[in-house]
Amino acid sequence: MTDKPSDEEAKPKADVTEEKPVGEKKEKSKAEAPKEETKEERSKKQGSQVETSGAVPAQVVKVFKKVGLYGECYQCLARVLEGKNKGTLLRRNVRGPVRENDLLMLKETERDVRAV
Repeated sequence: MTDKPSDEEAKPKADVTEEKPVGEKKEKSKAEAPKEETKEERSKKQGSQVETSGAVPAQVVKVFKKVGLYGECYQCLARVLEGKNKGTLLRRNVRGPVRENDLLMLKETERDVRAV
């Protein structure tokens, strides 16, 4: 053996760090990435309010009978409470359970359905 230190012993040991190749992108941590809200989170912030912009309220005066191929709708007579057709009685098909004096929010008040 020789008295000369080998090349490995002569070099000071540096901290070992892993270097990533140049083309590889650094992954963003979850904290850095902007979080997108889900529909559920947005609805919780807004509360249980329903968007009714442009809708006109109408009160159910009379419920006639079930209509539709499977009886899923009710035919009702409703009185428009606001807007240019205020006080008008309209016959409308309503999907789901409905009773007299319920309020409907109508997107339009021009049409009337055929009596069945």
